[in-house]
Amino acid sequence: MNKMPDKTRRNIILQLLLLAALIGVTFWWLLRDCDVETMLSTLKGANLWLIGLGLLCMGLYIFCGGSSAAVLFQGMGQPMGPLRRLKYHLIEFFFSAITPSSSGGQPFEVVFMRFDGYKVTESTVVLLVVAVLYKIAMLVLFFSLYFLNFAFLHAQIMGMWFLFLLGLLLNIIVIAVIVMALYAQKTIRRLCAWCLRLLTRMRIVKRPESAQEKLDNWLHGFHDCAGFMRTHPGPVVKSFFIVLFQRVLYLLIPWCVYEAMGLEGVTVWQMMGLQLLLSVSVEMMPLPGAVGISETVSLVLYDAIFGAQYLYPAVILTRGISYYLPLLVSGLVTLGTRVTQLRDGRARAVE
Repeated sequence: MNKMPDKTRRNIILQLLLLAALIGVTFWWLLRDCDVETMLSTLKGANLWLIGLGLLCMGLYIFCGGSSAAVLFQGMGQPMGPLRRLKYHLIEFFFSAITPSSSGGQPFEVVFMRFDGYKVTESTVVLLVVAVLYKIAMLVLFFSLYFLNFAFLHAQIMGMWFLFLLGLLLNIIVIAVIVMALYAQKTIRRLCAWCLRLLTRMRIVKRPESAQEKLDNWLHGFHDCAGFMRTHPGPVVKSFFIVLFQRVLYLLIPWCVYEAMGLEGVTVWQMMGLQLLLSVSVEMMPLPGAVGISETVSLVLYDAIFGAQYLYPAVILTRGISYYLPLLVSGLVTLGTRVTQLRDGRARAVE
């Protein structure tokens, strides 16, 4: 019946409780010095068509996330319909949103895919390829938008340069490790073995054998990923452009909010660059959905752009469109999918 282990279920409940606490504290902190009546008045005055455009961007972002994987499955002769694409990426979004550093999204997506008949090995490789392409797309957009708007973005980042440099460094380290895991297996194995010995001596790792087994599985997954990318160049290139478009859609959401409030003076490219700076700074932070830190960094980055009257409404609208509303929708879809799986599992058991 594909029952979820008790430990996994407990971990999910704890993550949800932590997330609920973080959201509560975040909104209390956001609203403690805010004139709620003025903020609500500003929100009511926003252009609904442009808010709708922001919601459309987010909806397409989620659909593209599923499509980037579907293209790779199709390259293996396994077509995936539009509803399944949407369902799987909503499930990934939900678990990414409730786990630190978005670490739980793809592992849980593999579990849900298995119930529908997709092999774990194939699903793991496909989602790993998508994760690699997602990081590459972020790097391409970062260098393009940062240097296109260097003076503007450099001025905005000065108030949070340490967090930005930390986030950028973490992303560069992750990308470097991914590249080595893909194309320099011997080097990364030696490096990982050295790190494992060091962590064992420091008593941070208590069970080195178990850690070594997980490490071997992780490296084996990247070996399969590299093989897939070599043998399916067409689908990989197509998936990359879908991922690139997906990230552009996400970066457009703050611009939609900016325009919805009737403001002008900042270009779409500058707003996209601003959102990319925010993503680079916070997405590696070990908090579920980067709740709290995303709002804090947004207040710093948006301060000179939106001004006092529009700052808090802008942060609430942007995060509402890009995180809180999708979290609610993806949670309902995940719950509905799980209930359906359990019901179908019982029906099969009876048969």
